[in-house]
Amino acid sequence: MDCSQARDSVSSVADDEATREERHQLELHLETCASCRHYADNVRLLDRQLRVRPAEPVPDLVAAVVTRARPARLGRGGWLRPALAWVAAVMLVQSLPALLFGSVPGTDEHLARHLGAFGTALAIGFAYAAWRPHRAFGLLPFTAALVATTLVGVVADVVSGTRTPVAELIHVAELVGLTLLWMIAGSPGWSGRSHGRRLSRLDPLK
Repeated sequence: MDCSQARDSVSSVADDEATREERHQLELHLETCASCRHYADNVRLLDRQLRVRPAEPVPDLVAAVVTRARPARLGRGGWLRPALAWVAAVMLVQSLPALLFGSVPGTDEHLARHLGAFGTALAIGFAYAAWRPHRAFGLLPFTAALVATTLVGVVADVVSGTRTPVAELIHVAELVGLTLLWMIAGSPGWSGRSHGRRLSRLDPLK
């Protein structure tokens, strides 16, 4: 092995790519070549400096993450989950007949099934949030949009005289369910700053 081959082998050893035979031939060459030994020492030193170096400083993101977190809130005694599960059951009972039989007063069968599908899907969403309360915040925007647009339709029907206010009381369960979901999600938008400060005070790393 000449010096050129030896220096190539030094690089291969540093990259952990040298074969056993190459390592053996390199060791024999380094025993007799001071120049290549010096080169190999420099390569090992450089490799060590590159591989073992101080860790770069990482900003402390604990406070920001904790402040933005939305841990589930279950109410004193954990009453929110059973209440939301009960609302889900009530909505399921109300919606399944329309979905299965297509029967809703004042609508045709096709529209009745659509209404039943809407109510059933919302009931399943409420039941899922009651089962997995930490998912409540993620479900909240879509659920709020569904209930809000439904309430717009309710107001329009009552104002136009198509439906009576008593007949529209069936949608109270949806409004109650949305309220419970919002509470479980940590009541976002309500005293948000004080909520963030409370979470920061509870941060064990501060």
